[in-house]
Amino acid sequence: MSYLPKAIVEKNIKKRVRRDKQGRERVGYEAYFGTDPFTKFAVRMTRASEEELKKDITDFYRRHQSGGDAAVRLTPIEAIDAKNALDLLHEAGVKISLADAVRGYLNGDAQKKVVDSGVTVGEAYSAYITKKYGGFPKRRNDGTRDPNDYYPDRDKTIATVGKWVLSAGHDTILANVTAKDVVDYLMANYGTHKPKTYNSHFFYLGTFFNWCTKDEQKYLSVNPIKNVRPKPEPWEEPACMKVEDVARLFKVLEAAKDEHPEYLAQAIVGFFCGTRACEIQRMAMVDDAAKIHLDDETVRIVKGKGYQCGKRPRAFHIEATAMAWIKSFDFLDALKKVNKKTVADIYKLARKHNIPVFQNCVRHTFITYHVAAFGDPAKTQAIVGTSAKYRAENYCALASKGAGEAYFKILPSETAVVEQKSA
Repeated sequence: MSYLPKAIVEKNIKKRVRRDKQGRERVGYEAYFGTDPFTKFAVRMTRASEEELKKDITDFYRRHQSGGDAAVRLTPIEAIDAKNALDLLHEAGVKISLADAVRGYLNGDAQKKVVDSGVTVGEAYSAYITKKYGGFPKRRNDGTRDPNDYYPDRDKTIATVGKWVLSAGHDTILANVTAKDVVDYLMANYGTHKPKTYNSHFFYLGTFFNWCTKDEQKYLSVNPIKNVRPKPEPWEEPACMKVEDVARLFKVLEAAKDEHPEYLAQAIVGFFCGTRACEIQRMAMVDDAAKIHLDDETVRIVKGKGYQCGKRPRAFHIEATAMAWIKSFDFLDALKKVNKKTVADIYKLARKHNIPVFQNCVRHTFITYHVAAFGDPAKTQAIVGTSAKYRAENYCALASKGAGEAYFKILPSETAVVEQKSA
């Protein structure tokens, strides 16, 4: 039997308490009924109060007793809709079943739609994370997150799509989600943010909905926000740090390298190699994420951004400035100590010394001054792994050749060379 007895369902009601960004508690009560014998999906029901939940549990089993497994698959609204459809057939004098009517509709030349699956938002989201990323972040025995299970795009998906799922409700039928629902959510949460932030959440949700329409799962017949446009993004000149501020920051990091050598290691690979923060963290945490050949002064990024989707590795020559810093301390050992907090800790240290920093300032700064110093945008793009269009629109600020040359003259104050082996 797929559904559990009513007494067990009521006995195992769980209270769920969540906190929103303002720290307010959101209380809900959840019941687990077992699995749907048709779809084999878990059946859960969540209500704001235990009294309301028990009332709906009683209604569920009353319908199950009278109509069997098929009866409880219909919500009250769906049952009313089915009755109205049967009444319309009767009034029209059409003596066919509701199933035959739907089948005829689907086979009509004017309509090539498919039936929406009845899958819930939570079920579709779980399947999406599992199929696209191999599952949710792994946990160690002590409950903390496994540091080796590092996947930035999955984390971003959880932070965007996952947040919408919590708002929409895991038990909401995916096919019932409308464009207005999604836009209302985006406006309520990101309407006052910069268009770029709003659009980031919009595009991640659009990618999720598109995946749900694919033939492999066919959870939806159409993306609900297919015809919704993102917010227009006004042109903003890309920003970068001043050369003198970067020089000051490296003096601070150099002074702190005995206690936190990972700060300097992260900064070298970012400021003088243009490598993404997520790629540097993956270098530190995943053995085969990159190959660093100090003897040949080359780096091969094996698992760069998008490698899970087939993006090929890239390789580049280490600039002389970066090599000078690398040789000034035990760089390879320091790189292994980089973690998810390192960038935030560097920013915190910079602000403590009144050095202005901003999100993604490292990559912006390298790209700007590398193009200015060497005058070869194609070479810069190959190093950092981005397109010409994206570089021009998002990263490359205007800087003089003199500023670029000064940037690559930021060198360590210590002249000692530490022997190291390639990684």
